[in-house]
Amino acid sequence: MEEQNKFTSSADNGREITAEDLLNRKVESIPCLIEPIFQAVGLAAVAGSSDVGKSAFLRQLAWAVGTGQQSFLGWKIHSRHQSAIYVSTEDDENATSWLLNKLNKSQRQNPADCRGLRFIFDTSELLKELDRRLTAKPADLVVIDAFGDLYTGDANKSNQIRQFLHDFSQLAQNHKCLILWLHHTGKRTDEEAPSKHHVIGGQGFEGKVRLLIELRRDHYDTGIRHLCITKGNYLSDDFKNESFVLRFENFHFERTDQRVPFEELARPKNEKEDDRAKYERAVQLQSEGYTLQGIADALGYTHKGAVSKLLKRHRSEESKENDVS
Repeated sequence: MEEQNKFTSSADNGREITAEDLLNRKVESIPCLIEPIFQAVGLAAVAGSSDVGKSAFLRQLAWAVGTGQQSFLGWKIHSRHQSAIYVSTEDDENATSWLLNKLNKSQRQNPADCRGLRFIFDTSELLKELDRRLTAKPADLVVIDAFGDLYTGDANKSNQIRQFLHDFSQLAQNHKCLILWLHHTGKRTDEEAPSKHHVIGGQGFEGKVRLLIELRRDHYDTGIRHLCITKGNYLSDDFKNESFVLRFENFHFERTDQRVPFEELARPKNEKEDDRAKYERAVQLQSEGYTLQGIADALGYTHKGAVSKLLKRHRSEESKENDVS
C-alpha cells in the first residue's frame, strides 16, 4: 500500500502527463529562442577546432539576448526575459572586460543597458549556483564555455557523458531556458566534411543535445567562418546540408547571404593542384578585365582579399623558381 501511494503521489505532482493533455496544447511548432535555429528549452552545443571563434560567437549571441536585441545574425530572437548567463572557465574578468569592449565597438550599447547579460567565473558547484541564480532571476539562455573544463569523467564513456548532461537538461527544463555548450571537435576533423560525429565524446555528447553546430574556418579565406548545423532534431534537412557563411572580423560575426554544401568544405585531397587551378583561373579572369571582387565571386570567395593573397602567393613562388633557374 505504501508503494502504491508513492507512485500515486508522483503522478499527482505533475510528473505524469497524458497524451490528451499534450494534444490539447495544440503545439504546431517548436518554441524557439533564435528562430528557427535555437530551440527555447533544452540542450544545444557549438563545437569546433581551437581558435575558430567559438567563444566570440557565443558571447555575441548571449549579448544579443541579454541586451534585448530583436535579432541575431538576421534570425529573430524570441526572448521572454531579455536575460542571459555566460559561464566562463577560460577567460577571467579582465579578459572578458576587454573582449566585451571589443564587441561593443560594433554594438555601441550603453553599459547601463547591458545588465541583462550576467557572467559566472567561479564554477564550483555550478548546477546549484545556476539553479539559485535562475530562480532569483530567470534567463532565456545559459552559455557554458567550455564542456571540457567541467566534465571530469572518461571522454570515451557515453553513459557517463549522458548522465553528466542529464542534470543540466533537467535544469533547463525546470527553468524553461536553453543551455548552450561550447565544445571541441577532434583533431584534423576540419579536413573532412562537417559531421555530428566530429565532436569529442561522440554519441554520448551529440546524442543528448537537440542541436549541434560545427563552426569552422574557410580553407581559403581567413575572414570567413562556416556555421554548419550537423544535428537539429527540430529542423528540416534544408538546414543540415549547407553551411551558413559568416564574416568574422574584430571578434564580431556577420551573416552573408551565401551557403556552401558540406561536401565542399572538406579540404581537397589534391589541394595543391586545386589551389593552382584557382590561381590560373584568377589570372585568366584578370586578363579579361575582371575586378578582384568579380574574380572572388567567380571563384566562390567572399572577400576580394582572398584573391589578392592567392595571386601574391603564387607569383611569389614563381619568382623564387625563376631566381633558382
